Amino acid sequence: MQIAIFHELHAGGARRSVNEFAKGLKKNHLVDLYIVDEQEKKVEKNCFSNIFYYDFIPKKWYGGNWRIKLYKDSIELYKLYQLHKKIAKEINKKNYDLVFIHPSQYTQAPFLLRFITTKKIYYCQESLRILYEPVFDISPDLSLPKKIYENAIRWMRKKIDKENIGYADIILANSKYTQKNIQLAYGLKSSINYLGVDENVFKPISINKDSDVLFIGAMYNNIDGYSLLSESVKLMKKKPALKLHVTGKDWIDSDKELAKLYSSAKVVVCLANNEPFGLIPLEAMACGVPVIAVNEGGYKESIIDGKTGYLVPRDPKALAQKLEFLLANEKIRTKMGKNARLHIEKNWTWDKSINDLEKILLENP
Repeated sequence: MQIAIFHELHAGGARRSVNEFAKGLKKNHLVDLYIVDEQEKKVEKNCFSNIFYYDFIPKKWYGGNWRIKLYKDSIELYKLYQLHKKIAKEINKKNYDLVFIHPSQYTQAPFLLRFITTKKIYYCQESLRILYEPVFDISPDLSLPKKIYENAIRWMRKKIDKENIGYADIILANSKYTQKNIQLAYGLKSSINYLGVDENVFKPISINKDSDVLFIGAMYNNIDGYSLLSESVKLMKKKPALKLHVTGKDWIDSDKELAKLYSSAKVVVCLANNEPFGLIPLEAMACGVPVIAVNEGGYKESIIDGKTGYLVPRDPKALAQKLEFLLANEKIRTKMGKNARLHIEKNWTWDKSINDLEKILLENP
């Protein structure tokens, strides 16, 4: 088959997943990438047959200047809409068998879905969570005019996202949890196509475990769960050696270096609020490191409680107890790490994910 892939994702797990999908599909198909970004990333070239790059530089808004926010919510969105129209025109001129569309960092479901005339498969990593989850509620500290504005913009973005996803011929979800949220948010059915991990890169490495606990995520928001870890550590009699890998600031391009990071820890914690799926548990388990995660979202689908790690309630005391137990019991840690590695090899490889994807594509010609 001839496949076009589209995305406009920032650096992170979702973007790395697109690259892995492409590498797997490229073994049997032509796979071209159409990408909207601020600059080309040469490291991704080997993943695709051809890359067609479209420059888009959004204005940066960090709060405060509401003129910039107004621009982003109006003129910038219109420019993006027109750019997607242009990209779709280029794709439609070619004889692709299907277009595999991934999320937009600007609108969630991208405008491109509206304009493609070929079969469209949309891989939904998550719904537009800002609209549906309490953790993203509008701050009560905002002034009344700003609250009114924010409510209006959220209504508009909800309308855009819902209309865009409605144009997909097939919707794929990364977990049962996401599948349920797609039904709730959009009233649409989807098929599950789990993500995977490259077990030949993410594997146990014999290096010094210089940290007890590894946390990967942002420290200063309520989403990734750092505050839960911080509160838990306060309750522990023996303070663990923490390694904090701050996303955005400490980004690692090399998967091999990331594998070393996991292997340098005795335990990896995954504490994000209702994480739709989560690559971190897969990568950690592939490296033979047990994972302690909150019993929420997609974590429940990849971690086997008591065998490859632990699932705990969102409670500092419960997390502290499991951390203390695992850190004090090397034999159990080692056994869990081996179980985790076997679990990945059997159920969570990219080869399995790509095979599942190809079956879905063949069943829906």
